[in-house]
Amino acid sequence: MKFRLLTLLGLTLVSCSAFITSSVFAIEEVDVKYVYAGNHGVDLSKLKGSFKIGDFSDDRGVDNLQLITDADLGDSRVSGGYQADRIITDIIQGAFTQGFIDGGATPVDSDEDMSLTGKLLSSEAQIIERNGVQMIQLTFRVNVQLHKGGRSIWQTTLFGRGRTPETEGMTASVSAALDRMINELVRDDYFLQEIR
Repeated sequence: MKFRLLTLLGLTLVSCSAFITSSVFAIEEVDVKYVYAGNHGVDLSKLKGSFKIGDFSDDRGVDNLQLITDADLGDSRVSGGYQADRIITDIIQGAFTQGFIDGGATPVDSDEDMSLTGKLLSSEAQIIERNGVQMIQLTFRVNVQLHKGGRSIWQTTLFGRGRTPETEGMTASVSAALDRMINELVRDDYFLQEIR
């Protein structure tokens, strides 16, 4: 009888501990349905050859590849940060594809003359105030490389910084950061000289 009581007490303590641990490390999942809305206005319809948006790697040194930020941003319901509904680098790769299509390009899946690849170096978020409005400021730092003929011919590091009202949530900040990153790339004169 004593053994059963001790076993039951032990299981209860383990269950409570697991519940407390999961509550402390709660992470909010963000449904990112990104659609490019930056309207960069750059003509990409006449590139120097076929173009592929290649793979993007995650060089942040994190285990969770869906992690947007581990900051809770002062939200008492969130203590483990925010994660996307899929891998962040896949979202970034898809965003660049949309940005090129918006400019009239037709990216290919294989047999490309040129390709763009990248590395996500960091993602940071914080709450800032602008004109009395609380804003989520999210910054993706991404190194991108342009490849041609089996070698890297150009590279830069982009800072996609999105600022949106806190009331619009993390999804809006992710979209704003991606829009900014795409615009920064396709308006880079040195990059355009290489591809057009």
